[in-house]
Amino acid sequence: MPELKLAPPSAGSTATASLHVIAVAIVIYALYAASSIVITLVCSIFIAFVLDPGVELMERARVPRWVGSLFMVLLALAAVYLLVYLIYGRAIALLDDLPQLAMRLRHIVTHFQSVFTRIGQSLPSSLSPSDAGVPTVRVQQESPWQQFLLRGIGSFYAFSVTVMFIPFLVFFMLASKDHVWATSLNLFPAERRQHVEDVIHGITRMAREYVLGNILVAVISAAVITPIFVGLGLPYALILGPVAAFLSLIPYIGVALALLPPLLIALATFETVGPFVVIALTVMVVHFLAVNFLTPKLVGHFVKLNALTITLAMMFWAWLWGGIGLVLAVPMTATLKTICDNVPSLRPLGDWMGGS
Repeated sequence: MPELKLAPPSAGSTATASLHVIAVAIVIYALYAASSIVITLVCSIFIAFVLDPGVELMERARVPRWVGSLFMVLLALAAVYLLVYLIYGRAIALLDDLPQLAMRLRHIVTHFQSVFTRIGQSLPSSLSPSDAGVPTVRVQQESPWQQFLLRGIGSFYAFSVTVMFIPFLVFFMLASKDHVWATSLNLFPAERRQHVEDVIHGITRMAREYVLGNILVAVISAAVITPIFVGLGLPYALILGPVAAFLSLIPYIGVALALLPPLLIALATFETVGPFVVIALTVMVVHFLAVNFLTPKLVGHFVKLNALTITLAMMFWAWLWGGIGLVLAVPMTATLKTICDNVPSLRPLGDWMGGS
């Protein structure tokens, strides 16, 4: 039998692969180094996608586009202000009561620590470590959770200053959409412009469906969770209900994040086990129904990502941008899949990302 010999890779293909790896590394570093700017741009683009139908509707009614853009931005700001106004009183009360709640939780933690200390002292001396003669050194450092939340935004001050630019960015994106659209298409050859336009339309539909669908799912979930929290007598239920509903939208870890705030408040409020069981069951059942029924109907039509892709995307974006990366992981990856589905050379990657 003749021996099969594999041809060695050519120098050109090796150099091309190396350049691709270097380009990907540069892009990842740029996303990390300019994370606050990129996050602001991404959020502004998603908001502009959501508000654009309203601008187009007013434009059909012969309203100048810049007027319609200004009206939609002001309407969105008014909605945010109204939401903040409705929860402001409860939020201030929660902030005022945080020292008492923290003291109650500290007493509970101290009780458990004393129990574990007694258990450790009851162990044989050969099993318990001896710290005699060893000096104790404590180093104060920033909380890992705080580092995780601030990784992509730098600091709360820098983030708040950056967020102030979002309304202006959204307005300019909406008002100059036609100009930006035409100049962007002119960057490509004439024979590819229609294809590029189809890709942009696909991304627009996906982003709009994802944002509006998730908002609707969160509102429905909050409408179920909040009355139950109120009926239990859970303090600050009007805040904890919507917070739990929105946190539960995060894939996989959302239910754990949604359970944490109400259970901590309940731990400092209730003495019996019943309220804890009701809170846990309510959040988990609502999360199960939202994930398996509401989200596929309202969001899943355009966001077709398999479980492995979502898991890898959450790991990557959380590593890159921290907590905000978890929130943006799915829409960013769905945008990438939309591009892959419409580019012939990248279509196999898109099939892999969406295959079951």
